[in-house]
Amino acid sequence: SKARLAHIGGQVVGIINTKGNSLDCKSASKAAKFVRFCDAFSIPVITFVNCPGFESLGSAAKLTSAYAEATTVKISVVTGKAIGSAYIALAGTGANADVVYALPDAVISPVNVEAAAFIMDPKSMKVPVARQKEVADKFASENLSAFNAAQNGYVDGITDESELRQTLISALDMLSGKRVSTLAKKHSTI
Repeated sequence: SKARLAHIGGQVVGIINTKGNSLDCKSASKAAKFVRFCDAFSIPVITFVNCPGFESLGSAAKLTSAYAEATTVKISVVTGKAIGSAYIALAGTGANADVVYALPDAVISPVNVEAAAFIMDPKSMKVPVARQKEVADKFASENLSAFNAAQNGYVDGITDESELRQTLISALDMLSGKRVSTLAKKHSTI
């Protein structure tokens, strides 16, 4: 993953971009530190999610905790695959995101694609092992699209890549007055 500061619409934002691979411990730890840094200075965090999961549960817990505790503006954009623990930690309700957008070709699932296919369509369990990937891919294209996620309330909107910058500027403007009061504490437990 990459973590950078940037300007969008004249406002400083923190951007986290997952690259499409499973997040390893080092990348997740770096992202968690960056989220905490941005939160300390009330810098909005924009997360571009294209990640099928985490390589270790410890790193997933650390990153999920950082997102959940952060009170700054958090916007997630699903640009590719947001599957399983990666969806929950970076773009789901566990991430405590204020707004979640998706590109039209995104795949969004709170569980592994193969597991979702076999849970939701029991007939697919009778398919030979050689064809299970094909069946899972077909299920994903029909049921795990950004449009289905929007229809079920998992994402707040679908935006084209050409309109993404303006969508983010509008979201930042809408959330500019966000204030969250929490109980006083010095440090988290993770």
